[in-house]
Amino acid sequence: MPRGISASASINFEAKKGHSIMQEEFGTIEKAFRILTTRLGTSKVVSSGTDYEKTRNIWNAAVQLYPQIVVLCENTSDVQAAVLAAASCKLSFSVRGGGHDWAGRSVNGQVVADLTRMRGVAIDGHVATIGGGTISTDLAEAASAQGLTAVTGIIGSVGVAGLALGGGYGHLTAKFGMALDNIVGAEVVLADGRVIQTDETQEPDLFWAIRGGGGNFGVVTQLRLKLHPVANIADGIIAFPWEQAGEVFKAYSAMIATLPDGLTVMPTFFAAPDGKLSIVFHLAWCGDQAQDERMIERVKSLGAPTTVQVSRKTLAEVLKEAERRTMTGIHWIVRTVTLPELTPASIQVIRRAMEHRSSPLSWIASHPFYGAGERIPLRSTAFGIRTRHFMVGIYTAWQPGEEAPHRAWADGVEAALKPFALTSSYPNYFGTDRPDQAAQAYGENAGRLLSLKQRYDPNRLFNAISLPESSSKI
Repeated sequence: MPRGISASASINFEAKKGHSIMQEEFGTIEKAFRILTTRLGTSKVVSSGTDYEKTRNIWNAAVQLYPQIVVLCENTSDVQAAVLAAASCKLSFSVRGGGHDWAGRSVNGQVVADLTRMRGVAIDGHVATIGGGTISTDLAEAASAQGLTAVTGIIGSVGVAGLALGGGYGHLTAKFGMALDNIVGAEVVLADGRVIQTDETQEPDLFWAIRGGGGNFGVVTQLRLKLHPVANIADGIIAFPWEQAGEVFKAYSAMIATLPDGLTVMPTFFAAPDGKLSIVFHLAWCGDQAQDERMIERVKSLGAPTTVQVSRKTLAEVLKEAERRTMTGIHWIVRTVTLPELTPASIQVIRRAMEHRSSPLSWIASHPFYGAGERIPLRSTAFGIRTRHFMVGIYTAWQPGEEAPHRAWADGVEAALKPFALTSSYPNYFGTDRPDQAAQAYGENAGRLLSLKQRYDPNRLFNAISLPESSSKI
C-alpha cells in the first residue's frame, strides 16, 4: 500500500491536498497501486519520498499538487502500465516531462507518469529520435556535437515534447517553423495501452492531431525531429532606453516586414535588478556569419541602444545562458494574447502595465511569428493560426506570498490588450481557467481536432492542454 494513502500517513497527505479521500476513491487508488507495483516493482511506483517530491515540484513554485501515485517511467512498457492502471481504475492521469507548464497540468493527475528518466537522444543523419522526457538542452547539445541544430524554445530545461506538441515559438521559428513543424514522427501510447507509430503515412490523423493539439491523444514516448545544418547562430540582446519606446517600435513595425527568415528579433519589456525599465530585443541570426554585423546594425538602427551584446554561439550555449537567468523558487501566473501587430496603442498599454506592475520580477515579451511558419498551410497541422502575429506572454512572477494582486495585474494586462488582439491564443500558455481562449485557439481546425479526440481518447484520459468543450461553441 502506498505510504501517501496508508492509514497513518493519509492525514498528512489530506492536509496537504486540501480535501479528504472518499472510501471509494481510496479503494481505486489502492487497486491501481497494487496493479502497478505488481507489474513494475516498488522502486518505480511511489507516493512519497525523495523521488516523489522531485516529480511533484515543478518550475512554478506556486503549484503545490500532490498526486496519489507517481510512476517513474524508464521505457514505453512502464508508460503502458501507468496508462492502463489509471484507465482501468478510472483515475485522472497526467504526464510529467520538463515540468514547465505554469498551470501544473503535468502533475495534476491522481496518477502521474514521470518521463524524466526517458531523456535519450539518438541522431541519424538530420533526424533526432528523442525520449519523451528529453529537455531542450539535451537535444541541442546532441545536435551541436554534430554541427546541427534543432528547433526548440528559449529555455534549456523546457521539455521538448510538451513544447512541440502544443506549438513551440523559439529562436529559429522564422527560418524553420515552429517546433511542431519539425516533428516527423512519434511513438504514442494510447488510452487502451496500444503503442502506435505515427507519421505522414502511419496513422496520419493522429500525426496531424499531435502537431498542435498537445498531449491530448496519448503519451508521446518518442519524438522524431528534423535537424538543420546550422552549427551556430549570432545571438544576444540589444537594449534601448524606456523613453525611446515610441520611436523604437515605430521603426520595428516597419522593419519586421522586411526581415529575412534567418533573423528573429523578439522584443521584451524588462526591468533590471535596480528596477530600471528598458526595451530589450533578443536577436537570433542563423544565416551567413559574414552578415552578422549587418544584421546587428539593422536592429541597432531602431534607436540609440544602451547595450549591445551579440556573439556567435551554439543553440546549446544559448539555452544554457537563458537557463542561468531563470529564477527558481518563484511563483508564476502566465497570461497570453495574440496581436496581429504591435501598434502604438498596444505598446502604450504594455508600457503602462510595466510601469504599474505588482511585482518587480514580472515582465512581458512578444514572440514574433513570420517567415517559414506562416507559409505552412493552416490545415496541415492542428495549430490554429498561420498568419503573421505576435504572441504576447505576460509573465507574472513574485516571491512566495499573497497571490491576489499579481493575478489581478496579469488579468488586467490581458483585458487591456484584448481590444487589439486576434481571437486565437497560444495553447501552451493559457490554463484551464481560460475556456474562452480554448474555444478560439484552434480556429477552423477545432472540429477535426475534437473528432479525433473522441476517436483516440473517448473517455478523456489525457488532458495535457485545453481543448474546446465542443466545436459548436467556436
